[in-house]
Amino acid sequence: MRLALAVFAFTAAAGLAPQTDRPPASGVSIYHPHPHHLWNRLYGALFVRSGPDGREYGRDRADPLLWIGSKFLLQGPAHDDAVRVLTEFVETPGETLVGDPLKRAVMQRDLWIVFDWLDAPHTNFLKPPLSDREVAEGVRRLRGPLATVIARLALTPDQIRKLPDNYAAAARAGAAPSGLFDSAGPWVSVGRADGPTARAHAGDEGPAKNSTFLVMLRLPDGRAATLAFLDRLRAFQGPLWVDTTDNDLRPFSPYYPNPNLPQFPIGTRVALVRRALVVDASGRVVASPLTENVQLRTYDRVDAMNARAFLGAHNTDEGMFSTAGQRFEELRWSRAALFAGRSGGLAAIAQDERDFLTFSAKGFDILDRSVENASRTPQLAVVTHMCRDCHGAPGVYSFNSYLPFRLLDGRIPQAPARLSELPIADAERIAVGWKEDRAEWRALKDLWPR
Repeated sequence: MRLALAVFAFTAAAGLAPQTDRPPASGVSIYHPHPHHLWNRLYGALFVRSGPDGREYGRDRADPLLWIGSKFLLQGPAHDDAVRVLTEFVETPGETLVGDPLKRAVMQRDLWIVFDWLDAPHTNFLKPPLSDREVAEGVRRLRGPLATVIARLALTPDQIRKLPDNYAAAARAGAAPSGLFDSAGPWVSVGRADGPTARAHAGDEGPAKNSTFLVMLRLPDGRAATLAFLDRLRAFQGPLWVDTTDNDLRPFSPYYPNPNLPQFPIGTRVALVRRALVVDASGRVVASPLTENVQLRTYDRVDAMNARAFLGAHNTDEGMFSTAGQRFEELRWSRAALFAGRSGGLAAIAQDERDFLTFSAKGFDILDRSVENASRTPQLAVVTHMCRDCHGAPGVYSFNSYLPFRLLDGRIPQAPARLSELPIADAERIAVGWKEDRAEWRALKDLWPR
């Protein structure tokens, strides 16, 4: 009896699940080598999901497999597991089990994403849908303990400043382009003074992402040429869109992008860099140096713009967006590699790699839909095609920070963004202000320990 009590006391102190508990999600040993460790069990309960094919998904994914139409975490066994592990984390207290500031920052970031999803709209459920009462009850049971753990994991401002620059580590290892953040180098940080530059990525049909999105531009002739091109964009006085004169095309849209816009030269590169925001110990949003994701596009061909090519792109499989003339690349982080110090945790994905479409996915839960349709394999998309679908127009017309392409409903689009060089520190300040003005942030602040 004494031995059994001693074993139970040891496992509880170490954050390990008693052997009578249901086994945690297989393969999750991200935050600690032991898969039964409390931190791994919490991550697994929130991020790892089972598919109809019997496989588990989301083991080391940047974002959880949650859509606005997800029932997962709101009711049923997954919800009960999440509540149970969160309660254990609060009562242990689990934050004392891991002291590494990097792991604490990443775990806080992971939990914060889930908290914000709870505060977002919950619609587009597959049948039978959840009632408003069921949604409210599921949210209520999770958001309190989530807020408590997020606050307990918070680092001091000095600890946040000392977090590693994992992109720099990846560049040193040859896993990422060097000089991306060099203020005197060929890459120029591009932005606008009235809010985030990559607005679709920052907001995306729900809560604002807990990230700074940096838009980087590099013309082949160097920094001076890039800055001069931004000057030309700002000076352009013509209309963004012009009338479609081809009567056969007018039913699709009366407008198409002005073919006289200043155009990218061949060899231009665009990078979208996503870096994590965290919350410090005083309850303030702070930009961190942790790079979560980098999307890179290189323009190997730049076709001319005309109404038939543009409008035909949305009605055929061989239109403008399927022959983009670009090379799409992406670097994604792995928590396991990041904590192990391997190439800053960033690695290039394969050109044929597939993943779930969570960004701009209309909110339907793909895993739920696979179950409903009796599909043995969940619907996965080629990752690089996700970028192409939104950024496949020729040259500058795919630069959605300046000219969003999703405007084919007959409206004349608003004026283009006035883009200019924006120091990274200013982009981070804008991202923090954007986040602090959001409803989901105010919801977290209301629960922050006083």
